Amino acid sequence: MFGILYWSSLWVVLLCVWFYQKDEVKFRRNIVLGATLPYEAHEDPEVQRILRQYRKDTDRVCFILAFPNIIGALIPDMTVSLIGWPAMLILDVVLPMGVFVQANKKLKALKQERGWQAQQKQQIRVDVSAIITYPRPKACWYILAAVLCIIPMVLQPRLRWAHAVSVGVVALSYCFGAFCYRRKSDTVDGNQELTKSLSQLRCRMWNRIWSASAYSAVFVSYALWAVELSVPVGMSLVILTGVGFGGFVMAIEMQTRKIQEKLTAESGKEWYTDEDDYWLGGKFYYNPNDSHIIVNARTGAGGAFNLASTGGKVIIGFVMAVLVGAMALAFSLGLADKSEILLNATEDTVYCENGSTRYEVPISEIEQLELLEQIPENLWRTNGLGGQHLFKGSFAGSGMADLKVIADPTVSPYLKIKTTSGQYYLFGSRDKKVAESLFTNLNRLLSEKNH
Repeated sequence: MFGILYWSSLWVVLLCVWFYQKDEVKFRRNIVLGATLPYEAHEDPEVQRILRQYRKDTDRVCFILAFPNIIGALIPDMTVSLIGWPAMLILDVVLPMGVFVQANKKLKALKQERGWQAQQKQQIRVDVSAIITYPRPKACWYILAAVLCIIPMVLQPRLRWAHAVSVGVVALSYCFGAFCYRRKSDTVDGNQELTKSLSQLRCRMWNRIWSASAYSAVFVSYALWAVELSVPVGMSLVILTGVGFGGFVMAIEMQTRKIQEKLTAESGKEWYTDEDDYWLGGKFYYNPNDSHIIVNARTGAGGAFNLASTGGKVIIGFVMAVLVGAMALAFSLGLADKSEILLNATEDTVYCENGSTRYEVPISEIEQLELLEQIPENLWRTNGLGGQHLFKGSFAGSGMADLKVIADPTVSPYLKIKTTSGQYYLFGSRDKKVAESLFTNLNRLLSEKNH
């Protein structure tokens, strides 16, 4: 079940990539596959041949990538999944993008051969009124979202850090919606009314995306609150919120592209804007003469980083560092899932150790000792690891607000200890005989102490 749930997210990613990449063959704002072409090139046989080949290559690459994703779901070992999943995620995104870049290169070569470049010295004059200053998002709605996230933060102190992240997401959503945007008119040609419509459309859709981001954080915060009532219900709500937000963003993007395609269907017959020289591979913006860090995406509602700016380089470097760190973390979690668990006792202390985590319980403070054949039901992690073969850290469950755990959930039995201070511990070993023997010895010591 874990493999299916874990790898199914890659099926969704690959499907979205396939759908998104296939949609690039439609002309919008005189752009197709990241190349700006005049109206006369729309039906050119060679252009159409390149587009057909691109569609076939995209289908072929995505079809091939689907097989490892399916095979991965059948792998029962979580360690293999934790290591293989990040690698497949990169391939699912990078390989289809490589097909796009190659097709873009062919179109630009054809553009050069046919002399379809816009005249560089041509001056385009647009009325200042065409530059839309669309109202920034209203701060009151984001303040309301932050307050709604603070409520469960106060009432659920054990997950206060998670609710604080939701508040942070709300704040970042407002900043991105209000400030991190290139307030520039979407000029396609000399039609000023068209420029106004396209500019207003982009701003409106951009604000909708970040408003949805803020309130998705609210839903996640309350879903985490519901975890205390029912772990399956709470986590299902978290997943559904993520899927819902992703679907909403995709719908907004496709709606924006559809409207742009319709509004600009007849443009490019005379002069037209051409910024191809600033878009590497048709995807990556690099313009040393532009001081903006985030610029309008060429089509759709989103944006792109200016890789020529210092801020753009810093952000991309940070994102890459996060991705590398996430892959390293997944790799380390995969290795840790089967790492050694040391369960033993000295004359006066019971201890359980895994990696750098070690819990010690003085035998004199043990108030209650049980040998369990299975992990307690309705147990949820508050701070720690919850893998296929390793539970480690702070957990909570019915009647146990703070339970310190180091155990393999696939190997029973387990020692459940309650101390005189009310602290609970759950210890296990990868060798079931160790827990059984330790339980017998501890029972004997406790019996001698009580008599």
